[in-house]
Order: sequence, then C-alpha cells, then structure tokens
Amino acid sequence: MGRPDQRRTAVPSGRDRRVPAGTTGVVPPDRDPPTGPGGGRLTVAGLGLRLPGVTHPGHLVGRFGGASAPAPAVRRFDAPGSDLEPVERPAWGPVEPRIPATVAGRGLRALPYESLLALAAAAAARDAMVAGGPSGPDVVPTRARPPATTATAAGHPVTVAPASRPRPDDGPVAVLWASSTAGLTEYATVCVEAATLSPGLCSPMLGPASAFNGPAATVSIRLGLDGPNETLTGDTTAGLAALAEAGRLIAEGSAAAALVGGSATVSRWSLAGGAGDADGAGCLALRPCRDGEPGVRLGRILRLGLDPTDLVTQVRDLVRSRPAPSTLPDGPLVVSARDVDLVDALAADHARPVWHLERVLGDLGAAGGLFAAICAVAHCVHTPSPARLLVLAVEPCGNAAIMEVSTWEASTLSSGCWADTSPSGEVTAPRTSTPTVS
Repeated sequence: MGRPDQRRTAVPSGRDRRVPAGTTGVVPPDRDPPTGPGGGRLTVAGLGLRLPGVTHPGHLVGRFGGASAPAPAVRRFDAPGSDLEPVERPAWGPVEPRIPATVAGRGLRALPYESLLALAAAAAARDAMVAGGPSGPDVVPTRARPPATTATAAGHPVTVAPASRPRPDDGPVAVLWASSTAGLTEYATVCVEAATLSPGLCSPMLGPASAFNGPAATVSIRLGLDGPNETLTGDTTAGLAALAEAGRLIAEGSAAAALVGGSATVSRWSLAGGAGDADGAGCLALRPCRDGEPGVRLGRILRLGLDPTDLVTQVRDLVRSRPAPSTLPDGPLVVSARDVDLVDALAADHARPVWHLERVLGDLGAAGGLFAAICAVAHCVHTPSPARLLVLAVEPCGNAAIMEVSTWEASTLSSGCWADTSPSGEVTAPRTSTPTVS
C-alpha cells in the first residue's frame, strides 16, 4: 500500500469529471452487498465536527431547525508579497481546531490550518469508533491499550478508551478526504517566496504542506493508519464520491474501516479563484454493518450527469424516483448546492423540510456533499424513532449525487457515535432525549 505520506492522490470529481449514470458506491440496508467492487453495507461508527459555533451534533440539527445561528463575520484576507489587494468579505469562521487529547501534540504547530482542522475532526471520529461506535464492540481494537477513562457529559457517564494504532491483523483503515482548498495557501506562499526571494530561501516546511493530499496524509500519519488515503477534489459531489470510494475499498478488501471526511478554509487565494466562504472540517468513521445491529446506515449512492440547461426538472424527478413507495423518507431532504433557485424549487415540491447546507453553514466547496451526509447522520442520532432521509448534492455543470441515510431497527439515541475529547479531557456525549430548539 505504501506509506501514507507517499500516497498523495488527487482524484478529480465534480466539475472535473463527468460520472456515468448509475455508478453506485454503498449498498442500501435492504439489499445484499455486491461481491465485487462497488461497495458493501456500511454503518457510521463515529462522527467528528469542527464548525463555527458547533460543538455537538445537536447544535447542527438545531441550526436547520430554526435555532438562532451567528451570521458570517466580515473578515479581512491578505496575500502578503503578491499583487492581490486585501479584501474584506463575510465568511464563516475561523474555527478553533480543538485537537483531541488522544493525539500527540508534538509538531502540531507546524501543520497548516486546514490540516489541523482535518486532524481534529478525524481523531474525534476515530476515538468514537475505537470506543465502540453506535453499538457493538470496538471496530479497531488496539494493542496494549491503557485503562479507559470515565468522564461526565450532559449528566451521564461516558467511557472513552484511549486510542492507539490498530493491530496489523485488524486490517488497514483507509482515509478518504474531500477538499477544494487543501494546500492552496501554502502553494501560493511557495510561489510568492520563490518569485520575490529565491527558491533556496523558501521554507522547506511549505513543500509537503502545499500538496492537495495534505489533510488526508496528516490524518493517516498522525493517527498511525496504514491503509490507503486519497483526496477527492472538485465541487460539492466530491464529498459523496468519497463515501462511494470508501465503500469500494472496504468491499474489495483494501480496507477494514474508513475515515471519510471533508474540509474547507477561506483565504485570499481561495477567494481569488471563486472558492467557498466557510471554514470547517467533518469526518465519518465507517465500518461494515453487522447483521441485525441498530445504528445509522448509509444507503446506495447514485452519481450521474444531468442536463445543466434543465436542472430543476431533472433534479425534481430524481428526488421523486429514489425511494420505494413503502419506504418513503420521513426526515428532511438535505441538499448541498450553490443554486438557491434550485433548492427553493425542491422545497416547494418536497413534502418534507428541505435543509440547504450552503444557506446555514456556508459554501464548503468539495466538502459540501460530505457535510450534507453528516447533517443527515446528526438528524438520525437525535431522532427518537427510526428515521430515513435523502442527501443530495448538485453542481452547476449537471453532476449530481444522491444517497439515503437511515437508522436500522432501533433508535440511535442510546448509541455512542459521538465521543469528542478535548485537550482538557471533557467529553461530549449523545443526548438521551429529544433536543429542544429555542
């Protein structure tokens, strides 16, 4: 497989690649998994979030449910040494990385901001997976694990097992990451310093940090994971394509589990290229389902190319055709798309509420589809009865991806897919009652 820092693979997605209709990645809960590449039954074993003002999945659900959320602040963005003038724009962020206590602190100051956010989110998801996930024993057992520690969160004791590297015989853990901005600021800095100073005076630390695969490589190396790692870039469907790729790697035996995440940061360089307006990172820890266990499951991912001249009609028909009549979604439709008119048309046609990611969290670029899936998972975790909902990502060029997220057999309120340790040792646990949104 090669060392994680040697696998800097940037897989195009979104507007960089037209995807054939009918391409699938993850199989629905009520279907047998395929025997070849294409996916297998996957369940969510952990969730990590780093977003402005969000420290718990309940906060995320509340944002879409009408709870007051801070408006994006006006931030100043500079590009020292370049011809770009400073600009002031509304943008969500910045975000405090809050690196979990289970991650070694040595050398963290040298990491780029986006890699720090990615590491924090991935470590939180990994810690939840190691601690047991939504149900069942550890997905990734650890060698010589120190005794678990017990903390109190929301009035309930939560056991968090100190994380360490998986044993080789447990199988590799893959890292799939979606980002439009990873390494961009560092690459631009290298170019500026090479032009204004000399190539020999450029900081050697900027070279590895300027790679698109920086966040994925950082997660693999810092968490001691020996599975493949890949970065998917492009537009909003890249996040759902990362989930499909995780299903493929697990189905073909290249990985036993996967950390699938996405991140975005705003800089003067990203604004010059028309990128998003939000900082943040999120990660889902995935593993194969065990028959009969409760939890949050990912359904079939369908990726296809639509006619960009008639997106509203085609997307509306796509949403209508996805669920079977006996399994109509009872949760919101979660949409990642920059086209506000398209989302408004879906809201007028859809019987259930429509959550528009970009309206509430900002434009997260290639990570948008992944964050839409995270919002769906958060809804399932905080719903007192089994839930089923659709996640949709649509790009202006016509690329689209849709998937189903659902709870299986029982509510996930008693599960532990959220265990986020801060440097102070505090733990945030799932709610044990339906959240109240004020």
